[in-house]
Amino acid sequence: MLKRLRCSLTKRLDRFWLACDLPKNPGRLFVSDASFWRPERKSESGWIGHAPFAFWLIATHQPRTVVELGTHTGYSFLCFCQAIKKLGYGATSAAIDTWKGDEHAGIYDDNVLEDLRSYHDARYGGFSTLIESTFDNALHRFADGSIDLLHIDGQHFYEDVRHDFQTWRRKLSDRAIVLFHDTDVRDREFGVFRLWSEVVRDARAP
Repeated sequence: MLKRLRCSLTKRLDRFWLACDLPKNPGRLFVSDASFWRPERKSESGWIGHAPFAFWLIATHQPRTVVELGTHTGYSFLCFCQAIKKLGYGATSAAIDTWKGDEHAGIYDDNVLEDLRSYHDARYGGFSTLIESTFDNALHRFADGSIDLLHIDGQHFYEDVRHDFQTWRRKLSDRAIVLFHDTDVRDREFGVFRLWSEVVRDARAP
């Protein structure tokens, strides 16, 4: 079944790139065996459909230090951890959150962190840490230029996500990848799409 699914996905990617008049098969660059791993723990999350991407990204990029800003129930972060452990290449990871909630995620009680910690620490505690803190107060834990993968998923107001990006930017390595969540959400005063458009514009500037 897994082989049929992989074949079907590859054919669809081929048709897509052909329709876009792009070189054949570039989509295969973004699919690997890791894309078909199954998450060992599932929870309610806006990342529920992105596990294949998380697995592929860790397997392909092999970041030495992974940091997630805003973790909630931990779905995306646990996917990163699962891949790091499975690949066994010696990375470290850290999730930073107050685990109190916010205006967009809602307010949640201590059970959210307790449940995540009981699962996470037993499986990934040897290389991964859950840091109960604001993002700013955790900055000192990481050396400048040390983070290879940064996932920003905190408050989604424009001013907040811009602050997070600018504040943590100096911590990024010269091979860093930054992920922003909800770049296409435009209601409830979400502002990630605005920052994303600025990042894309700046990247394309001569």
